[in-house]
Amino acid sequence: MSVKSGVTNLLRFTKTLGSLRIYLLITLSIFNFLALTKALAEAGITVEDAYVRETIPGTTISSAYMKITNASAKDLAIVKATSSASPRVELHEHSMADGMMRMRQVEDISLPAQTSVVLQPSGLHVMLFDLKQPLQAGQSIELVLHFANGSEQLVRVEVQSIKQKRAQQTHHHHH
Repeated sequence: MSVKSGVTNLLRFTKTLGSLRIYLLITLSIFNFLALTKALAEAGITVEDAYVRETIPGTTISSAYMKITNASAKDLAIVKATSSASPRVELHEHSMADGMMRMRQVEDISLPAQTSVVLQPSGLHVMLFDLKQPLQAGQSIELVLHFANGSEQLVRVEVQSIKQKRAQQTHHHHH
């Protein structure tokens, strides 16, 4: 092998290595862009006014309410919720059936793009069953919302007395 052919082979190898380096850079950039896009989509979820009702003495259930805003460009859905305060957490809704208000479990809560969904008494809400300890006004619990796309959102939920929330709702009832 001559020096000239050795240099030619070295130049070809360097050129190939350079192309490979550019390919890797582009590939990593695409992955970073996708990760950033996913993070931005997840960051498009905001939760406001989250509260859970304090437990009535002798019971081990409660319900949580909040306003969830999906500011992202994609439709999302909450498929489950979990909490360290309760081994059994379910998504529920109240609806009228045969002139009676009934509560039923739902598979998910849809969050259309660019909208807010309010979880409230007599509507969509999160039920907590078999609470590990009574919930008292002034405390807070953590609730994790699990989305269909695999993302999760941790929410700190304040425990409020039923009387306190009703008083607040009457003052803020000008939609």
